Amino acid sequence: MTWLGDGPLLTIAHSAMSESEQERLSDLGQRSAGLTSEEQAELALLRECYGAITLQKAWAYALLSIRSGKARFGQTAPT
Repeated sequence: MTWLGDGPLLTIAHSAMSESEQERLSDLGQRSAGLTSEEQAELALLRECYGAITLQKAWAYALLSIRSGKARFGQTAPT
């Protein structure tokens, strides 16, 4: 990721799970006590995906901040 330009880094910084994945993660997380083994596996996979996206976003923001010498959290995604 270090070698990416600012445009691709901004795209990563503004990325997110799809709405349906977010809703499913929320639903499974709220009722985690009574999940089937398949649902538990799905929840684990969704949590792993969420964590990976969060780390990628943080790394992208950090690189952009280092490059510019200022915080980039208010910048909008490229069109």
